[in-house]
Amino acid sequence: MAASTRRSSRASLDSSAATGAVFCVLLALQYALQPFLKVYIAPETHKVSLVLGTEVAKILIAGAMIAVDGPGAFARTFANWTPKAASLSVLPSLVYAAQNYLLVVGASSLDSVTFNCLNQSKLVSTAACVYVVFGVRQSLAQMLALGGLLVAGVILQEGGGVASGAEKDADQTRIKFAGVAAVLAASALSGVASAATQFSLQRLRKTSTALTLEMAVAAIPCLLLAHYGASDLSDRGGFFRGWTASTLVPVVSSALGGIFVGQITKRLGGVAKGFAIVGGLVLTGILQSLVTGEGLEAKHAVALLLVVSCTYAHASFPPASAKTRRKKKQR
Repeated sequence: MAASTRRSSRASLDSSAATGAVFCVLLALQYALQPFLKVYIAPETHKVSLVLGTEVAKILIAGAMIAVDGPGAFARTFANWTPKAASLSVLPSLVYAAQNYLLVVGASSLDSVTFNCLNQSKLVSTAACVYVVFGVRQSLAQMLALGGLLVAGVILQEGGGVASGAEKDADQTRIKFAGVAAVLAASALSGVASAATQFSLQRLRKTSTALTLEMAVAAIPCLLLAHYGASDLSDRGGFFRGWTASTLVPVVSSALGGIFVGQITKRLGGVAKGFAIVGGLVLTGILQSLVTGEGLEAKHAVALLLVVSCTYAHASFPPASAKTRRKKKQR
């Protein structure tokens, strides 16, 4: 009987790992393709409407995932739901909404390699915020990796000089710097959102699917209130101007990315997520070369290599556990 139970448990773990590996491949593809999907977004499309669309897509996808568990799945998922606990989802939902808005701005202003490399600077802010909230320290290798990510960000901002009297080049440079600033700001917010989300998942013991639903529902009215309160769209074509059926492609892709991350973390842990992102970064470089028909610029190649190495190092060399540290001291 015990042997049968062990075999059943091992089979369940193997199945979970296999499913997790599939999600890793999907996340790598989504991460690599997302910057290229901006071609499906019309220039006149309101950025906030894209963020709103992403939140709606998250609700639909998360709801479908709960529904496949059978009758009573929603009741089981939200059995311990309380207004007080749900209110704690408001902060991370607003932070993520602001982050997604900034990422939309950045993606529309930067090439794909620059965007994805700069986006990895979120590891720095996440590490800082998780340390402040949970006291989680970084190993020496991880601190060096975080420093390397900052160096990559500096490399990507170099160049792009403005030719004297070239107004067009000046405009393009301003747009690029605005995009870089938007992605770096989004990465800084990512740390705050990650710490708040981790608090809800670990301290309040919420499921990732339930938290996704709560955060999306909380973000939607806030997005609408903020946008319509600050804008008069009566003569500008409406909130969803520029939307076509193809606009759903980047919106749904962005929503799926968040779902994939949750599934990988649940089944394989955060290290696997790091490996998936490394794969996505490599694919981004390859795809950009194929799309443009040219090789990567030197700064792109250097930054890409640096980001891949640092992301791998940060995921592979966590700090030693308290038990391991005690053993070293005893020696």
